[in-house]
Order: sequence, then structure tokens, then C-alpha cells
Amino acid sequence: MKIIDIALNDLLRSFRSAFTIGMAVVAPLMLTGLIYFAFGGLSGGDVSMNAMKVGVVNADALPADSPLDAPIGDNIRAMFFDESVESWIEARDYPDEAAARAAVNAQEIGVAVIVPADLSASLLSDEIDAQVTIISDPTLTIAPAVVQDMVTMMLDGVSGGGIAIQTIMERQQANGIQPDPAQIPGWVTRYTDWYREFQRDLFHRPEKAALVLTAPSAGETESADPIQQMMGLTMAGQMIFFAFFTGAYAMMSILREDEEGTLARLFTTPTERANILAGKFLAVVLTVTLQGIVLMTAGHYAFGIAWGQPASVALAALGQVLAASGLGVLLISFVKTSKQGGPVLGGGLTALGMLGGLFTANIPGGMPAAFQMLANFTPQGWVLKGWKLSLAGAVPADLLLPFAVALALGVAMFAFGAVMFKKRYS
Repeated sequence: MKIIDIALNDLLRSFRSAFTIGMAVVAPLMLTGLIYFAFGGLSGGDVSMNAMKVGVVNADALPADSPLDAPIGDNIRAMFFDESVESWIEARDYPDEAAARAAVNAQEIGVAVIVPADLSASLLSDEIDAQVTIISDPTLTIAPAVVQDMVTMMLDGVSGGGIAIQTIMERQQANGIQPDPAQIPGWVTRYTDWYREFQRDLFHRPEKAALVLTAPSAGETESADPIQQMMGLTMAGQMIFFAFFTGAYAMMSILREDEEGTLARLFTTPTERANILAGKFLAVVLTVTLQGIVLMTAGHYAFGIAWGQPASVALAALGQVLAASGLGVLLISFVKTSKQGGPVLGGGLTALGMLGGLFTANIPGGMPAAFQMLANFTPQGWVLKGWKLSLAGAVPADLLLPFAVALALGVAMFAFGAVMFKKRYS
């Protein structure tokens, strides 16, 4: 009972300190919040852009003996006025190239597509003399590239249609059937309809694609938003970093009490010194645990972070508490005064955090391979492994290795530090 009383007393004293609150809760939330607001426009999944303004000049006309019902330029024009793109393309017709150029110069539109009068005749005769001209505002990069790709795919479709019709005619001849030119418009219409629907499915209904590739998931659930994944890793890195700071600074209370003389007076009471030290150690564990609960709750509601399956989260959080508490007790056992504690903890924990990959957790690829190997020799690195798995939706069994290593490191460091403190105050 005395152990619990001492632990609760130290816990309340810690959380009455503005410095402890700032380091344990405010700092990690503020640093994560800065990154969140920097990418806030994307975190909700809203990646829409302003509508691209495209002007179209369609001067194409069919030659007199064409088997087509409509000029190819009509298909190019219709592509920009199609209902499937009306949410991100604002298309306008212009009578000639001069009017379209003037609109681009006046920034009324960003891109102009000029379809020449002889485009259909050129493509049907297999003499590609006519070309579609694309004029764009030189300050734009995305819109001209998108428009060029759309026009190129349409012209590729026309070429594909010519190949398809030629193949049909050759197959008929091979089977002793004389091709009927009157059927060509029907073939062209059927191919055009198919190609239009194929393009719509490709860009607007990808679930209908013939081949769908998906990245493997570490678990059954996977976040569809890469920004949310980044925020989860960012928050995890900050939470781990400050958890180790909290464990060490909470343990520094024993040094301050020693310097103030309150620890000596406490040793004069009937309570055994072993119980007093055990209460101090328990206070560190409770402080780090409470900090983790507060940060995980705030991260979920403030930044929308899904930490993972409950059992996986519990393993990752417990590994963090044990490793942070153990390292805190170990480091403070080597420090003689509270004045020494600041530089030692600041430099030591920051270096270990960097080696553990806490500051590069949200960067694709993370650290170089050599530094990733060094992370295996730090408790922060193993705690981070557990959180990465949990955030990826891994089942509890997948977290057993990082949890076991964090547990072993935490217990070993805690035991060694406790022995050092016992010798100091025996």
C-alpha cells in the first residue's frame, strides 16, 4: 500500500509541473499538428484541383468518299465535353486558332486544342500530314500534360480502329468472304463506342479493369489515405520520442528530492527503503502509461489516426511503456545531480531517437540501410517496429517479436538501474 501511495504522490506531483505537461503532451501534439496542418488539405482525402479550362477549335471535316459518319475531330472535341470529365475540365468552343490563341494569352483558358480541317482525310489516307496542335499557358504544367495525354490516347484509338477494321477485312478474305464497304461505318461505330467506354472504365471505373494490382497489406485492414498513414507514423515517432523523455525526467524526481533533503527525511520513516524506491519506479511506469493513453486518444480524435487492432495496440503501447521506463531508470542511475541530468538526457535520448528512426518514420524508405541496422540496437527502434505493424493493421501475433525485444530490454535496463539506485541509497 505504501508503494502505491508513494507512486500516486509522485504521479500527481509530475502532472502539476508545467514542464512535464509541456514535454509529455503539448510538445508531441504541437509537432504532429504542424505537419498535420501543412498537409491538412490532403488528409481528408480531398485531392481535387481547380477545373482545367480548355478551348477547342474543331475544323475537321469528312472527305467526300469517307466511310465514317462523323469527322474524327468530333470525337476529340466530345472527349473534353464528356460528362465524365465535366467536374475537372471546363471546355469551350472557339471558331478558329486566332481566337483560341487570344484566349490563352488573356488567360481565359489554360490550354487550346486545334484540330485541323484535314485531320480525318489525313488519317484515313494513312498519310499523317495533319497534326493536332496544343497551345498552352507557359506557366502551367499539369493541364497541358493531361490534355496532351488525352489527345494522344484518342488518336491511338483511331489508329487501333484502323488496325481492327483491316484485320476484320483480312479475316473475311481468308474465309472466302468479300468485304462489304457498306459495313465499315458500322464497324467504326462499334469500335468507337467500345473504345470510349474502355477509356471511361480505365480512368473513372478502375474496378472494371481487366487487371487490378493492389499492394500487399500487413493485416486485414489498410488505410486508403497515404496522408493518414504518414500522420500515424509521425505521431508514433513523436509519441515514442517524448515517452522516453518522460520516463527519464519522471525518474529525475528522485534526484531533486535528494538535493532538497526530502528523500532523506522519507528514509527516516518506518517505510523500508526498498518500498520507497519501488514506489518511485512505479510512478515512472504510471506516468509513461498515462502519457501514452492521452497521446493516443488525442491522435485519434485530433488527427484521425487509426492505431490498429486493440490487442496489437496494447502490445505496442506496453512495449513502449516498459522500454521507456527501463531506459529512464537506467540513465538516471548514472546521473549524480539534476543539473547533470538535463544535458545527459537531452543529448543521449535525442541521439538514440535519431538512431531508432523516430524522426524519419514518416518518410518513404526511411533511413539508409546501415542506419536501419543500427535501429535494431536501440529500444526506440524496436518500439517503433511495433507501432508500424500496429498502424498497418497487423494482428497481435505479428507484434510478438518487437514486443518481446522491447520487454526484454526494458526489464534488463530497469533491473540494472534499480540495483544501482539500491546501492546508492542503501
